[in-house]
Amino acid sequence: MKIAYLINDMYGIGGTVRTVANQTAALSSRHEVEIVSVFRHRDEPVLPVPPGVRLRWLVDTRDKEHVSTGEGGRPLHENDPRAGQPPELFPVEDGRGEQHSRLTDDRLAEFLTTTDADVVVGTRPGLNVIIARVGPARLVKVGQEHLTFEQHQEPLRRVMAGTYRDLDAFVTVTEADARTYSVRMPLPGVRLVAIPNSVPRPAFTTDGTNTRTIVSAGRLAPSKRHDLLVDAFSQVADEHPDWTLRIYGRGSQRGRLARQVRELGMQDRIWLMGAHPRVEEAWAQGAFAAVTSSEEPFGMTIVEAMRSGLPVVSTDCPHGPSSIIKDQQDGLLVPNRSASGIARGLSELMGNDPLRRRMASAALNDSERFDPSRVVRLHEQLFDELRLDKAQSGLIHLNSTQVPAARLAADDSIAMDEDLPGDPVPGPITGTGTEGFRAPAPRMEQPSSCLVEATGDGLTTLTFTEPPDSMVLSMPGERYTHVPDERGRVVIDPSVGHLTARAWDVMRVDGERSTAVEDVQIHQYGYPLRPEDTPELALAIPTRSAKGRLQLHVRRAAHHAEVEHVEVQDGLITVQGHLLGRTTPDPRARLTVRLRSASKVMREFSAPVAPDGKFTAVVDPSVVVRGGQGESERWELRLVLSDGSEATVGRHLPGVVGYKHIIEYPSVEVSPNQAYGSQVQPYYTVNDRLALMTSPLPPTLGVQATDVRPRHEGQLQMEVLLDKVLPEGAECAVEIVRGVGAGQRFPLHVTPARGADPTRLQGVLKRLGLDGGTSARSSWQLRFLVGPPGALDRVPASTVPGRTHRRWHHGGHVRSATVVPMDSGDVRVTVADVHVVDALRRRVF
Repeated sequence: MKIAYLINDMYGIGGTVRTVANQTAALSSRHEVEIVSVFRHRDEPVLPVPPGVRLRWLVDTRDKEHVSTGEGGRPLHENDPRAGQPPELFPVEDGRGEQHSRLTDDRLAEFLTTTDADVVVGTRPGLNVIIARVGPARLVKVGQEHLTFEQHQEPLRRVMAGTYRDLDAFVTVTEADARTYSVRMPLPGVRLVAIPNSVPRPAFTTDGTNTRTIVSAGRLAPSKRHDLLVDAFSQVADEHPDWTLRIYGRGSQRGRLARQVRELGMQDRIWLMGAHPRVEEAWAQGAFAAVTSSEEPFGMTIVEAMRSGLPVVSTDCPHGPSSIIKDQQDGLLVPNRSASGIARGLSELMGNDPLRRRMASAALNDSERFDPSRVVRLHEQLFDELRLDKAQSGLIHLNSTQVPAARLAADDSIAMDEDLPGDPVPGPITGTGTEGFRAPAPRMEQPSSCLVEATGDGLTTLTFTEPPDSMVLSMPGERYTHVPDERGRVVIDPSVGHLTARAWDVMRVDGERSTAVEDVQIHQYGYPLRPEDTPELALAIPTRSAKGRLQLHVRRAAHHAEVEHVEVQDGLITVQGHLLGRTTPDPRARLTVRLRSASKVMREFSAPVAPDGKFTAVVDPSVVVRGGQGESERWELRLVLSDGSEATVGRHLPGVVGYKHIIEYPSVEVSPNQAYGSQVQPYYTVNDRLALMTSPLPPTLGVQATDVRPRHEGQLQMEVLLDKVLPEGAECAVEIVRGVGAGQRFPLHVTPARGADPTRLQGVLKRLGLDGGTSARSSWQLRFLVGPPGALDRVPASTVPGRTHRRWHHGGHVRSATVVPMDSGDVRVTVADVHVVDALRRRVF
């Protein structure tokens, strides 16, 4: 049969996208399957579309820079006015209602009324509603629930209750949610079914033992409660000092989580990794997984982690975790919404290696029941029985080649596979004849064309399914060619050769054609490396670029100091680390801070190295910025030994790249009580070296008073009194924010102080359109700026007293200039010419 899946955006990433990919991949082995994405916001999907599955889209939203808007600010995608009108078919009560429009309505209706599919499956309430409203009777119309009943607001529930009656079947992912729907939203005549999501077996698994890494993955959304996970880990971090927590995903809570990590001082232990396009690669680097949602429709991440061989610590929230995890066997169920309960669960697995190993083995075995080859049979049986029902009702005709698979003879090995081992698949709550049904043996996920293995010895091996003529590592100005062996393998050893410590693009060469390597699986194991077991730094760490292309990040140095902890506290920056390959103490070692733009400018701080290679250095930021307050500069760090040898300082042994996007340290303010100062912040460079960045602080001074006096040339004389003394070299200016000449800046110069005045400035505003021969009335919004050269910042003037100055202008006119403060901190200056006779007449009469 032909099956079409409707999804809001297949080009994104998330649980629904992964579920649709898994279902369609399993169905495509015996059926014609297509995915119809309402939107296309990028050129290629983040997750690869399964082979044999067609992907098409209805509305192109890629052009975001040149799109005008319609009603309510709706973008006019494809320059179609219908895109600016609110939808009539797609319910606005759906969480994606603002994305939809009359254009998406029309495209969806056109697809549903013209498709030759036998079955159409919706994957969110709004799409289910449209299928029910528009789908012709000949279609088998199936709605899927990827959340839960409780997660929908009441207005949307009312729409669902009124339209879902026109579906043929409604599928939830847990029996508990199906029971909720059967009681709170009865749908007479609609087949109510519970079918779990499926997850294919990954290409590689982990044994959950030596990585000392907890992995969590999912949207950074409020319901996922990553804040509880961060809090829980911080509670037990001191008891398990060699453990780290990696959180994969993106979402609205990232900024809040980053602040929470900084406030707890856990930047070196809790890492916000961003989204991962192949999450099974992230699971394989963990010892166990953590899921702390307050509500979970199913728990895709739980099954994915278990299929990768990880036990899972999960909150016992509605509805999914307890239907997946066997508590104390393949994972732990901990109290919902309880940081202390989560902390106890984390600590139990962190501190018990044998328990983790037993649970890891059980997780692999128990999670086989969610393999697509097993779960897909429930979908097939449902689709087949619904088609048979329509045939019996005369709505469709089934010929002899379209006999439903659920009605095939028992001896058909493809349909039944009774002789194959396997647990009974969780079946629909209403029953579809699947009791005792045994599924075929689990299948493995489709392999990629290139498998990349990075091992703890620093080697990286690329194995090509179809070997190229050669493989090239390239970067601007350098290329190295490698020829695969007879098994299609290329081994990269960064300890030999001359590979620069940079990111290298990986290209395959076939004849005259050179293309980037994109379809890859990355298996990284043996990390994190232990400093005491790593005599030198020579690693080639594989990653994907922003465009999904394979890169190798080479990390090598003759001498290297691995950063383990950076603390910013009490105005000081403390760096702790481990010098690789060091077995003798060096009490005279020092940490140098060298200005990148002028290598001769250097600061030094004591960093004695202990016999085991560990060192600690305390950096005083005021020494770093000495003489350069308010300047933007970058400083490199090196550990210099007493024999003169220098070691790079960075973080490489965990096998992660891109720390500048993962770890954010707080900054230290230097001289914040002066007119302006500096802030010093540790950060990681693009090559994951630790460095310092200095930047100016906003001025802390203010404007006490300001005068504006008109001049005969149509200019304005300005005088400003500041409340503090400016440092030497400071620059001052006044900027026109609004009015004639907006955007212009005029310099203000320091003049001799009068009495006890701290700083007095003067300047002239020109080219304001005040012709000396005509009367005028104009107004400007002005802003005062002070700071080091090239880094001027705003100075507030909201408390200055209002003043007016007048002088004889021309003929019988007097020109006045009035300055008044604004709440924004700027000032408003108004210039007006008044004729003396008119003024006297108004005063008299």
